[in-house]
Amino acid sequence: MVWRRDYGREEVEALISAIERQATDAVALAERAQRDIDDDRFASFLDFRKKVEEVRALVTLTEERLKGVGGSKLTDLRGEFERMDLLLISLFAKATRSYFASMRDDQVLPMGARELFEPELKIIDEMRAKLDRPQYAGKTTPTVVEDLDASSAMVRKIIGRAPSLPDFSDTPSPPKPVKRLRNLGRPIRT
Repeated sequence: MVWRRDYGREEVEALISAIERQATDAVALAERAQRDIDDDRFASFLDFRKKVEEVRALVTLTEERLKGVGGSKLTDLRGEFERMDLLLISLFAKATRSYFASMRDDQVLPMGARELFEPELKIIDEMRAKLDRPQYAGKTTPTVVEDLDASSAMVRKIIGRAPSLPDFSDTPSPPKPVKRLRNLGRPIRT
């Protein structure tokens, strides 16, 4: 016997409202991160990404709640949720593309920038895969897909030149091979 709780309309409505509030905050943080990139400041990007993770958690929770509701009981809320989810994906795609497009090729990246930006690829890939779901097929504009693809390419390029964090673990990495000099033991002629 599987225990399954039926979730009420009020709970789903509250979750959708929370997503709206968090999304508004995420947009404001994206704008701040965009302004701060010109000054080589990345802290506001971390704030934006943290808020995006909060929104994604609420979206996942709401999806689970909507799956737990049987029948066509909340069809209108499902439609509202899917509309909001598509809006969030488009906002995230646009903000991410704008942020990474504003990074200069010669911009100094902080230590650990690789670890900072690698999760972005995962988020972008998850959002791209979500757009392929049957309920979202054909409901988004081509610019959203273009933004996600362009963002992915830019992030990969930045990761390629970004320094990673130093490894301070207890297990030392194997020594790098050293080229032996053949005449190391020979006397130097003067």
